[in-house]
Amino acid sequence: MMPNFRAGFTGERKNVPLARNAIATFARICGFSREEVDDIRLAAGEAISNAVEHGRGARSSGFSVRCTFVDDQLTIEIRDNGDGFALADGGLIPAEGAQPAPGRMRGYGIFLMRRLMDGVTFDNNGSCVRLWRRHIAS
Repeated sequence: MMPNFRAGFTGERKNVPLARNAIATFARICGFSREEVDDIRLAAGEAISNAVEHGRGARSSGFSVRCTFVDDQLTIEIRDNGDGFALADGGLIPAEGAQPAPGRMRGYGIFLMRRLMDGVTFDNNGSCVRLWRRHIAS
């Protein structure tokens, strides 16, 4: 049987730590080390925070989380009901390897997700984020 986790949350800020900790617990159950779980928690928390901030659709707000663990790979999918988000420079998602502009107080979330996980993809202008991390048994 393939381990998986699914949950839906309202778009309230108080649900960010609940969802983030649920993902961390799932990662720990899958065998990730404490340090790996800390990285996964931080990356997922950034994606969840974006879902809460940008995920308000015309009909509803909220987000869902789906985690799977297959062939030693944890995949986390976070979906929201928003239209996605646009950056001030007209782009949608920072390019792979792009670093936040010096002195900015915001804009580090996607950078952190990419640094902490093995892969990150975005669909629907960022209203669906997939993060994955391979588990390497020690």
